[in-house]
Amino acid sequence: MKVSIIMATYNRNDVLKQTLQGLADMDVDGLDWKVLLVDNTGNAETARISESFSSSIPVKFLVEIAPGKNNALNSALNHADGDLVIFTDDDVIPDKAWVKSLIAAASRWPDADLFGGCIRPKFPEGMTAPSIDDAVFMRIAYVISKEDPEEREIPAERIWGPNMMVRRQVFDRGLRFNPDIGPTRGNYIMGSESDFLRKASDAGHTAVYVPSALVYHQIRPEQLTHSWLFGRAFRWGRTCAFRDPSISVLKIKKWMLREIAVLYGRYMGSYALGTKSERLGHGIRFHKMRGYIYQCYKGRG
Repeated sequence: MKVSIIMATYNRNDVLKQTLQGLADMDVDGLDWKVLLVDNTGNAETARISESFSSSIPVKFLVEIAPGKNNALNSALNHADGDLVIFTDDDVIPDKAWVKSLIAAASRWPDADLFGGCIRPKFPEGMTAPSIDDAVFMRIAYVISKEDPEEREIPAERIWGPNMMVRRQVFDRGLRFNPDIGPTRGNYIMGSESDFLRKASDAGHTAVYVPSALVYHQIRPEQLTHSWLFGRAFRWGRTCAFRDPSISVLKIKKWMLREIAVLYGRYMGSYALGTKSERLGHGIRFHKMRGYIYQCYKGRG
């Protein structure tokens, strides 16, 4: 079965090298596959790195200058071949059996069109995630899937972008990624693939979780800092507001201002009375509310 792997990249050449090496190390015996690597900057070094792997990976290098990951993914779809399209990120390392596991699942679930695999963290040597009592946010921040050993049908939104496969027929019916959501230059709304998957689910497409399809998310040292996590919290708050069905008429309400005042007070107080972990937790909740209010102010425009 022919399969295309689509991956957008944006000025992350160091981790991109490891991702491409991981693809080169996979078990691809008998596979008909190609990689569509889309550079969202037009970086000459990225092009050189892609060329350096051309002898070990069937990679096609593309450039999409319209800013935004979803613009890059949409442009790559015009070059995809085969019945299955796999999506991943430029900062993951795939397990050797990753692609074969996804393809095998597609055969076991012929009526399903959406597939998601397991995403585990790969922290820098000797480093771990900051301590915080909000496990859900930490999974969102580091794009880590919830542990689940069973291959089964799941809600489509449980699939995450670094490890996602879609049957080509979904795109043939006109569904695309929303360019107003997802990573782009500067501040952005998180949930790039989630928005697409919700629309696919609403259109009747079934999703399946495939635990044997495994990738490792490369966590970089700067992503372990409080400031980086606060930025993620802000963007997650924007996402929560954007998904609110009343966002087109939602204005900044008094309860929001009361809530953010309380959260700010707790955050500031934690510097004097709290532990480092408590300070991080209060800061995340404060910045998430900041993002929510910011998106309410902006609306959908």
